[in-house]
Amino acid sequence: MSAYITLATPMIDRDSLLDALADLGFGSDKVEVHDEPASLIGYEGARRAQEAEIIIRRRHLGQASNDLGFRRTPTGFQAIVSDHDRARFGDAWLGQLHAGYQHHLTRRQEIRAEEERRKLEEERRKVVEAQRQAIHERARKMGYRVEETREGDRLRLVLVKRVY
Repeated sequence: MSAYITLATPMIDRDSLLDALADLGFGSDKVEVHDEPASLIGYEGARRAQEAEIIIRRRHLGQASNDLGFRRTPTGFQAIVSDHDRARFGDAWLGQLHAGYQHHLTRRQEIRAEEERRKLEEERRKVVEAQRQAIHERARKMGYRVEETREGDRLRLVLVKRVY
């Protein structure tokens, strides 16, 4: 019978954690992801009291290993590692996992920030276009013609009215 310990890891983004596990050789074919916690299985093949949402089954870790799990908590995922597997999946391995996690999390945040910037720029462009259309329409009603020129990032509208 193995004893399990839980190690707090300040990782809250599931996808970044899964990517970091893949970097360490535990791709989607070796990792189970559950919406609700599932039981971990020990060396003897018996269900353990510990449960986790992300599980690497012992068959992917070695014959003498127990399941390795990550349980979601309000403060991040907790690694659940048996005493037997602590030498292999202890502080050094968790350090590598955390470094990979940080890399993937940073990359995701950069992508999200870029998407947000593009979204805001598109909204700004739509507002400018709506204003431009409104000016053209109003100018036509008043008998003006609109001449447009671009000056860098600026749009210059000049109203022209011919009087004979």
